[in-house]
Amino acid sequence: MVRKGFWCAISFMSGLFLANLFDIKLWWIFALSVGMICTIFALVFKNIRRYFIVCGSCFVLATVYCAAYTHFVYDKICSYDNKTVTFSGYIYDYDYIGHGQGFLTLKTKVGSRYTKISFLVNDDDYEYYDKVRVTGKVVKLKDNYNFLSEKNCLSAGVFLKGVGTAQVESQNENENFLFKNIRNYSDYVFSTLKQYGTYDESGLLGAMICGDKSEIEPATKNMLYRSGIGHIFAVSGTHLVIITSFVGALLGIFIKTKRLKTVLILIITWSFVIFAGMSISVIRSAVMMTLVFAGDLFLRKSDCANSLGIAGLILCISEPYSVHSPALLMSFAAAFAAGAVSPFIIRKLDLSGWKRTVFSPIITSCSVCFLIAPVCLVYFGGFSVLAPILNILLIPLCTLALALCFIVAITGCMSFIASPLLWLASKLISIVLAVVEQFSKFKLLYVTGTNVYSILIVTFICAAVILFICISRKLTYSAAILGIGTLGCVFCSNIFLILSSDNVEMFVFANKKSSVVVMTYADNALIFDLDCSGKYADACERVLSRNGIRNLNAVFIKSEPYYTVGQYSTKLYPKADKYYSSGELYHDVPNTVVLSDKHNAKFDDVSVLKIDNGFEIKLNDRVYKLYPERLCIGEDNYITNGRSLHYSGKDNKVRSLDYELALANYSW
Repeated sequence: MVRKGFWCAISFMSGLFLANLFDIKLWWIFALSVGMICTIFALVFKNIRRYFIVCGSCFVLATVYCAAYTHFVYDKICSYDNKTVTFSGYIYDYDYIGHGQGFLTLKTKVGSRYTKISFLVNDDDYEYYDKVRVTGKVVKLKDNYNFLSEKNCLSAGVFLKGVGTAQVESQNENENFLFKNIRNYSDYVFSTLKQYGTYDESGLLGAMICGDKSEIEPATKNMLYRSGIGHIFAVSGTHLVIITSFVGALLGIFIKTKRLKTVLILIITWSFVIFAGMSISVIRSAVMMTLVFAGDLFLRKSDCANSLGIAGLILCISEPYSVHSPALLMSFAAAFAAGAVSPFIIRKLDLSGWKRTVFSPIITSCSVCFLIAPVCLVYFGGFSVLAPILNILLIPLCTLALALCFIVAITGCMSFIASPLLWLASKLISIVLAVVEQFSKFKLLYVTGTNVYSILIVTFICAAVILFICISRKLTYSAAILGIGTLGCVFCSNIFLILSSDNVEMFVFANKKSSVVVMTYADNALIFDLDCSGKYADACERVLSRNGIRNLNAVFIKSEPYYTVGQYSTKLYPKADKYYSSGELYHDVPNTVVLSDKHNAKFDDVSVLKIDNGFEIKLNDRVYKLYPERLCIGEDNYITNGRSLHYSGKDNKVRSLDYELALANYSW
């Protein structure tokens, strides 16, 4: 049996993935069913029975392990829900938020398991890895409309958060002096980067070298991910390859012993992992790179698929819930495409000479984009078929910018070196942003996952393209298959949008006396902020992404236009074409006009009119009236009373909006 590590990992991760989707009472049914099926196939297909035995055993083991982890770790940690407790541990992170307060992330041991808990604390001279004792009330993480806290944090092993202001008692001891200094130096480099270029440019440079995306505006981040190049700014294998290649070349000048050079490269690699914040993608890459270099040390040939499988097992055994992390899934899919699928296709096509030089990057880029496409559809709402072109055009620029930042970092951020290099790096990133912005205007080429059927069809097309290209032995046939597959994805996406063009949906996020309404029809949307002052801007962005919205025609604002426009303009993508205010503008607000009583705003078949305390919308011969505390559809009147609602034009019904609807279309 070849590539045992890969097959074991795929089976184990599949078991964890399915076990996490269902209630614990159903896990034993999964384990028993898969075990019986694999036993039957092992008896029937004797030549490949070892595959069924190994894969079935790993799948069953994964379901048992997931059940044990949930019972002995997750349930035990969550038993502290809504209790005031005292935890001892060390400071993993600290962010000052102003007004003399900040968020302190404590890494502490609960039972036999380490977990992270964030507390609001009074500002003090906190240092990474300082040992402290924190007393405060903790609650179990729960999803809300702006942020799916539970879903996003489970994959990182974070289950609780603090509420209220906690008390911190220092123990005057440091857990790890080396890690502390590495993290402090990362912060110093990041602060240096922020002195050059615009907010987004310095933020993107900081994300590439330090792994900190906090300085990137959400709208810019969404634009990059929708264009298919967001992975460039998440520290991963690409960054480690660039840095280790640079370090290897530098060490090669002074050190001729191969094993010593390999050991030093591994030390620098794992130091960079700590420097970059130890995200899932960078740890996965570091584990794979360690296995590759270990093969050189022990004179064993390394294999990408096996290395990837072992990395997956290590990560999923340490954090079973991480199998649902989009970062992990995209990282694995991209690594498998670049390290296994692409080389296989190149060998099958028997490329050599100038053809290999020219077409290898194209094949790699297309392989990565088609393999991560289903993940993008499920977790991010869509992908651009222009992503392979953008990757080929922009990765060299980002690589050069990363190399310049790395030189600045290893030279101590000395101003006479940092100033010219970071100026050049900022200019390169500005070119990247400009190119992405121009390409993002080709909205018809953005493939959306409007419902489960479109996602399944596009996933099938992507899988078929990869399969047929792997079988093909001619470059012309492969190019034709790629073109047909790309057109098929675009055609499928647009057909589903046309079929849903008459379907109007409304997502209402409400407080007691205010609300915000996202109205979608086909791939268009309107947003109405009724005294919410942008509070639900993140929830609106999630609706736009998950419903494949390509055009945000306008945002209508009832009050506080200056502040509210700022909230939406920095968080929404696609960006609104125009903002309308129902009140007077006492300050000059960019791209904003007053919607007067005498004029209405028109967008194709939609007309919006200002009325007392709200807005009136006319679409498809129907009238909708929106108020801060109620929603009127025709003659029907729905009082929100703090409830969030969902209206679907398919059956003309209004239902309570749960958190899943902030993640996906109701038709799912």
